Amino acid sequence: MALAQHRLLKSANAAFGEALGISMTQLGALFILERDPGASPKQVSETLGINKSATTMLVDRMEQAGLVRREPSDEDHRAVRLFATPSGLAKAAAARPILARLTRKLTLPFNESEMAVVARFLESILERF
Repeated sequence: MALAQHRLLKSANAAFGEALGISMTQLGALFILERDPGASPKQVSETLGINKSATTMLVDRMEQAGLVRREPSDEDHRAVRLFATPSGLAKAAAARPILARLTRKLTLPFNESEMAVVARFLESILERF
């Protein structure tokens, strides 16, 4: 499973990197901010499953690339909220067809009932870990 995960992530990173100049992690952050504008860095960190320092570096790179912006929190001016920029939202939108193509490539050899088992397996991983 580790080898399969590694190859899948490498392939997906290459696809998004070549087409959009972003990584899977950056895309995940953009999807989070698209769904939840103004999310805290902590929320992004927890959702992506990465540590605080990795999140800080990720947001720094994304901000430098013009994909996200930081704004002071209205509730706590020591905290920041994260927002995808129009450029970041455009990259998220452009990633959807690529993601659909990768998903089709993954699922093509399996029928509907087999995919239901795979989905159940993956959901159980998310619930337990």
